[in-house]
Amino acid sequence: MKKKFPYKALIPFILLFVFFLITTYSVLKGYTREFDRLLLESAADFHTDLLTKMMTFFSFIGATKPVVVISILFLGVIYLKYRNLQDVILFALVSLGSVTLNVVLKMTIKRERPESSLIVESGYSYPSAHTMAAVSLYGMIIYLLWKHTPTVKARIIMITFGVSMILMIAFSRIYLGVHYASDIIGGVLISSFWLLTLLTIFQRYRKKEKKKSTQKDTC
Repeated sequence: MKKKFPYKALIPFILLFVFFLITTYSVLKGYTREFDRLLLESAADFHTDLLTKMMTFFSFIGATKPVVVISILFLGVIYLKYRNLQDVILFALVSLGSVTLNVVLKMTIKRERPESSLIVESGYSYPSAHTMAAVSLYGMIIYLLWKHTPTVKARIIMITFGVSMILMIAFSRIYLGVHYASDIIGGVLISSFWLLTLLTIFQRYRKKEKKKSTQKDTC
């Protein structure tokens, strides 16, 4: 008997993509202008020397070079311990795809950055590359460690750490005035969509491979 296609499983993908399209349309039409201005001004009210140093640090580790270093170190540890090349390939596809997607979207939308900021940044604003990189990197770290973490307590700590890093990197970009809040929202939505899509494809592929292997063993 042929299995029915699990259409309900598409709901998260559809919601993420639709919300991204809505956010992008709102940005292009200028509907988020007041919302973005209010959040930038609110973030500026919290400026202190200590907090600025903290946010500069989180912004730094969300930049390209630190992300690449963290990714290589993490992948090296994962591969040496579990010898799973498929995980390495998946990690690379998620990361490279996220970067490519960000470049294409920025060059297509060409949104200028906020005029006032605490640090100097170049390039276009929407969507936030730091946020997309954070979602891809720490999303993958959560996924890979989840597979090899048996205890509930350890999984809770792992998820808390990963989500906290994403939030801090994302907020740092608004605090420092180099991104609008809508840049962050758009980055989270499209990067989550990309991450979830690749993880789902990968999981289905592994199930098929496992099924084939089981059938061969029983023959």
